[in-house]
Amino acid sequence: GLAATDPRNFRLTLSRPFPMVLEVLGKPNAPLPVMLPERLARIPVEQRIREPVGSGPFRFRASDWRPGSVMVLERFEGYAPREEPADFLSGGKRVHLPNVALRVMPDQATGATALMAGEVDYMQYLPFDLLPRLERARGVRLVGLGGIHMFQGNFRINHAAAPMDDPAIRRVLWRCADQAAILTAIGVPERHRAPAACPSFFLCDAPLESRAGAEAMGHDPEEARRMLAATSYRGQKLAFLTTAGGISQLAAQVMVQAMQRAGFDVEEQVMDWGTLLARRARRDGWHIFSVYANGTDMFSPLTHFYVSNTCADYPGWDCDRDIERMLGAFAGAADPAERRRLAEGIQAAAVRHVPSVMWGQFTIPAGIRDRLRDVPRAAYPMFWEARV
Repeated sequence: GLAATDPRNFRLTLSRPFPMVLEVLGKPNAPLPVMLPERLARIPVEQRIREPVGSGPFRFRASDWRPGSVMVLERFEGYAPREEPADFLSGGKRVHLPNVALRVMPDQATGATALMAGEVDYMQYLPFDLLPRLERARGVRLVGLGGIHMFQGNFRINHAAAPMDDPAIRRVLWRCADQAAILTAIGVPERHRAPAACPSFFLCDAPLESRAGAEAMGHDPEEARRMLAATSYRGQKLAFLTTAGGISQLAAQVMVQAMQRAGFDVEEQVMDWGTLLARRARRDGWHIFSVYANGTDMFSPLTHFYVSNTCADYPGWDCDRDIERMLGAFAGAADPAERRRLAEGIQAAAVRHVPSVMWGQFTIPAGIRDRLRDVPRAAYPMFWEARV
């Protein structure tokens, strides 16, 4: 249970020991534990919260909100930062800017042009095709980070739809996925990729990086054809879902061609993201979809979308009882060395089980005008400590 002990403290009571309480309370990804005023916390879960109030160093200025255009955050004068320096999302968050206007751009090219013209000071995700021009632009610097600040691309597989319920067929996809070719098709420069094709579900250059099972991965067209011929696959048509006009579609197109060369009958079906979400909620009618996610979601077995949800009612509907057991042990392990050992086991089991196939680890650099200084180095746009 959760109970307040006084106006500034609460007590969390668990049914059994759980060593990762602080990690859960401090996690930056959804579902996000946000401290709300009591009047908002009491709103029924099925109702929308219309007054966005949290506990951070900025406050939302509702009078300047223009949905689809601009949102203004102003410095919260009542916020008391911790004494220690800021460190990613922890530590003392000291705000020096009086306000920050978050503007919506119609497309990436328009945003990049505004950045180069000095009309905006920060752009979160720069378009890869304009990086050479942005690197030469006067007064603009690019920031691209590694490790957990990168993205991981995945092809999520629907285990509920034959023939992808056959693990031998799923394993063929490891030999179809060409991470280098996919990232090149997207336009990701070498300096913004993981150093080599990354075999780790939990990211490369990250605390739980693992190469367990890597020998079963790696693009090999001949091996893919040989493996597929030895399976139960008999030419069933596969539906490969992807969103129109983005990174995921380019990744899907490269993978579809590789699968066709291996002997799969596969059709790319292009749609908007909302339609894809509706389609993937069904157990039938699709076999694979292409997606990418922040490394802060994917670097732990407990938060990796396609590992942590095994044996759950989650689109893809995979279930591996060994992974489920090891996830429980990982959650209860207090020793970091034991967690790492369990992560290695989960990685090896996931390679055999194939809940998804990674198509690359990469960063999308941010662009910052030189006049904006001391911006925290992170994949998220954070503006405490920043100055002009």
